[in-house]
Amino acid sequence: MPDPSIRVEEQCLLIEALAMIHPTAKKNSLRRMIAHGRVRIGEERAEHPRQNVPSGSVVTILSRDDGDTVTKPKQGLPEPRVLYSDSQVIVVEKPHGLLSVATDRGESDTMFDRVAKWAWENGRTRALLVHRLDRETSGCLLLARNPEARDILQAQFKDRTVERIYHAVVHGKPDAQSGTVKARIQETKDMRTRLVKGGKRAGREAITHWELEERGTTHSLIRIKIDTGRRAQIRLHMADLGCPVAGDTRHGWGKASVNRLCLHASSLGFDHPNGERVKVESELPKALRAELSR
Repeated sequence: MPDPSIRVEEQCLLIEALAMIHPTAKKNSLRRMIAHGRVRIGEERAEHPRQNVPSGSVVTILSRDDGDTVTKPKQGLPEPRVLYSDSQVIVVEKPHGLLSVATDRGESDTMFDRVAKWAWENGRTRALLVHRLDRETSGCLLLARNPEARDILQAQFKDRTVERIYHAVVHGKPDAQSGTVKARIQETKDMRTRLVKGGKRAGREAITHWELEERGTTHSLIRIKIDTGRRAQIRLHMADLGCPVAGDTRHGWGKASVNRLCLHASSLGFDHPNGERVKVESELPKALRAELSR
């Protein structure tokens, strides 16, 4: 689907042109689109809501993933830990507690911001998100350096050919050594997630394969492979298994002693845009080890 755009027939202010594209949007939302680098006048990035748009100009709103082309990289951001990088692909290790990308609140420090700055300073390229991790989850996050590479990689997520491995420290011990959970997941109107019970067809398919890898005194380390990437999928499925993820305050039993959600994206396997299979791994954080052995 092409990005929404409009050709301005008479000179006007940028905010007025955006209101013609999105007549029901609040002005603050339109201003955030500009601030996040998502608005173009012709091929140039728009800078201010009240800048003039000449007649005949085309105003375009880019998708969220295409915003922030880092022509002006944010300063003072921490360096990302880069696990893999070349001319088309970047894989970083996202810390827990950090958003993958800003919300409508306009957070100034996200994993995307850090990588966008790094990509500009280390190759003068863009950084485009391919997928996301929840704020509380740490581990492998995949980005592309150009739209073509991003589209190739995102198609693999859609086709379920990306191997996504997670490790979770959970309460208790599963009854079996391994298994698969296929409970469907539904998002409610207030953006919460829940499992669909009773064999109903509501919600969306969610498939989680798990294997017991190590046993502690009161906790277990579970290796998890997901075929689908629904929001809160692992947390919901582990809770349904009777072994909620340690530190899960929404679907589990509350805070962990290490004060974080004990869920880590430990490995990504994907086909590089050049056709080669790539696997990138991230070591299990010490905090998860500590929670397992406490």
